[in-house]
Amino acid sequence: MDGTTRLFSDWQLHVAKPVHDAQLRNLFLQVFGHPISEDEWNWKYAHTEFRGSLLTKESGEAIGFFGGMPRLFTYQGQIFHGIQNGDVMVRPSERGVFSKKGAFYQVSSHFIKNFIGPGYAYAFGFGFPNQRAFQLGIQLKLYQKSGQLQELSWDQKESKWHWSWHWSPVNENIESTVDTLWKQMQRSWFDYFLPIRDSNYFTWRYQKRPSTKYQVLLIRQRITGKPLAVLCMRIHETYCHWVDYVGGHTHLGIAIQAAREFSHTQGKPLRALLSDAIARHFLSAQPEQASIKPTDILIPTNISNNPDEVRPWLHRFWLMGGDSDFM
Repeated sequence: MDGTTRLFSDWQLHVAKPVHDAQLRNLFLQVFGHPISEDEWNWKYAHTEFRGSLLTKESGEAIGFFGGMPRLFTYQGQIFHGIQNGDVMVRPSERGVFSKKGAFYQVSSHFIKNFIGPGYAYAFGFGFPNQRAFQLGIQLKLYQKSGQLQELSWDQKESKWHWSWHWSPVNENIESTVDTLWKQMQRSWFDYFLPIRDSNYFTWRYQKRPSTKYQVLLIRQRITGKPLAVLCMRIHETYCHWVDYVGGHTHLGIAIQAAREFSHTQGKPLRALLSDAIARHFLSAQPEQASIKPTDILIPTNISNNPDEVRPWLHRFWLMGGDSDFM
């Protein structure tokens, strides 16, 4: 779809493209109260010329935006084209109408109706809205719940020598290692909708993001040096955030142990955000000194108006905090 759609008022809907980036970043500042740099914006939308749906006044002034970042998923050996919705914004002065005449409905429904579903570019949309935004999408019959992020936390644990494996921070290129582990991960988590975590994705997400530093950990067998798992950590002021994991189900226990030991080197507790479909696996892999609680971050997908559409992704998303565009 291309071009502009004129609505019943002086509002107009557009397919947002790079030419709109400056006004989208200005809208971001109005909505969230802080700027997003040009480098960060370009990093976020690096894999698409398509930005999302944009609502403007006839004068061209931006009112609302519903963004989309393409994500490939694997499920039972098949590839699915999904789209991660984010940067959902409505200018503060236009937020008073929470109906189908309102800016949020106009911009989000434009996106969903024109880009998602059978015969369109993307099989499904998903995202990480807070409770308020999620409930509005439910109320307007745009979203349905497909999960919720759970916060798992473990106490830090002093490092010790392990006879069969060891972990170490890495800064060098480990692309071939990530690709090897990614193949194992697909086989291990066969029945989940798993966003692709190959080396191209991993490098873009954790090594090319502007102004955000992550620490990659590599776990190997001690004698053979065989890679077992890769973890990605982000160090915050009061805790260590385990943002991503590439590896099989069988190595979760040692991965949690390694993450806890790394957190101990930083003198901080360990936290991880996980979709509820997989949180139980992480919890059971090492329940010692672990706790779990729901967050206010829901995982919606778009509602389908086709009763015959098969939607196997519902409640099967394999997601961690790093799958968001903002953690």
